[in-house]
Amino acid sequence: MSRLLDLMKAALPALLLAFAAPPSAQATEPAQDEDLAYAIGVQTYISHFPLMDLYRTLWETSFDPGRGHDRTLNEFFVFDRLVDSSDDFIVSPNNDTIYLRAFVDLRAEPVILVIPPMGERKYWVPISDMWHDHDANLSFDTVGSQGGAFALVAPGWQGVLPEGVRRVEMSTPLGWLLPRILVADDADLPAAVELQKGFRLVPLSQWGAAEVARPAPDPEDFPRITRDDLTDARAYFTTLNEVLRLSPRLGNPMGAAMASWLHEINMDPATGFDWDALSPATQAGLERAAADAHRIITARTQRSVPIVNNWQVARFDRRISGEPLFAAAASMIGILWNPAEINTYDLAFQDGDGAQLDGRNAYMLRLDPPPPVDGFWSVTMYSAETRIFVPNAIDRYSIGDRTSDLVYGEDGSIEIFMQAEEPTDPLERANWLPAPEGPFYLLMRHYSPQASILTGDWLPPAIMAR
Repeated sequence: MSRLLDLMKAALPALLLAFAAPPSAQATEPAQDEDLAYAIGVQTYISHFPLMDLYRTLWETSFDPGRGHDRTLNEFFVFDRLVDSSDDFIVSPNNDTIYLRAFVDLRAEPVILVIPPMGERKYWVPISDMWHDHDANLSFDTVGSQGGAFALVAPGWQGVLPEGVRRVEMSTPLGWLLPRILVADDADLPAAVELQKGFRLVPLSQWGAAEVARPAPDPEDFPRITRDDLTDARAYFTTLNEVLRLSPRLGNPMGAAMASWLHEINMDPATGFDWDALSPATQAGLERAAADAHRIITARTQRSVPIVNNWQVARFDRRISGEPLFAAAASMIGILWNPAEINTYDLAFQDGDGAQLDGRNAYMLRLDPPPPVDGFWSVTMYSAETRIFVPNAIDRYSIGDRTSDLVYGEDGSIEIFMQAEEPTDPLERANWLPAPEGPFYLLMRHYSPQASILTGDWLPPAIMAR
């Protein structure tokens, strides 16, 4: 850790020295000094990491030949069942909602999102730009039960929308949305799936058409990037330059602040970028920067949010890209997360005494009161080794406000019991959250949290070993 701190402290002096004793290169040439390229590279890598990791997800899920499905941009990928212990395609999944997911390309024209009438069903549709800053939250508590039609509009687009279609201004021409639909239990799933079928994405030019043609984007228009490329300096900085042209973010203070630094290493999106045209010193500086910046972000993930009662308490703002290191760490922990107005997260690997949670021991979590929400709350169990659900005799992966047959106290409190062995006491068995015979962690979700969660008046209590 001391090495990482030294690297961060070194960045500013390197910039000052570069201006105090400029290199021999002419003003029209890119930076030739390794330390200057290194300092600019560290800042560039960290500040743009949320964009790059999200674009990597777009490319891998929309254009990677090995992705295993035929979905692409401007159409939904549908997941119409609850995740269970047989699923290993995603870490730390929820067992509360079904999903739709889409990346959208708005450069040619707006795309209209249709939310069907949802009745009493609770739903959330977070919409985000490519920096993971959220542009809209369309949900039961902001839109209401009737749903509607919403045009996702790229920056600078001018035009008239059809009657009844509401405008959603996007911060970048590319973006994503991840609708979630609440499911009470397995018996409730078919009704939720029927509502899910009513969600649609329609290009503006095809609005009102009887048949909507499937999108057919050209993969050659989208630069390739994989997870391995995130630590390859040549691939990272070259692709970054292309992505900044593909989906520019105009008028943003952070983008304006970084523009001059990008120009110093010939990475200005307006002029393109040629790694081979850089001097050996500049290449060496950027290679060091990519490696060190990635380590800095990795270290920050371990302390990116406050810790209360040995829970990591995550309350994300709608727009966090103005805090580059925090935003980068949040993106490395998990993409497609929600801002606090949609839901908040509490994550625990340790009990109240600081010991690793382990299913060979017995624990109790007393929620007094349970999390105050307008949507739902749940506490979900994961293996710390696999980060997915734990197979168990009663097929229970979470406990929440929709779990049937729970026993509450007269004051409305609830005690949740966690261990691998099935309890013999009837009350403990009713409120049992099965654990693996080994290390585990818990994730508590609060959807549409009430004010006391957002202000910190309600905080997760310590998990007690028994």
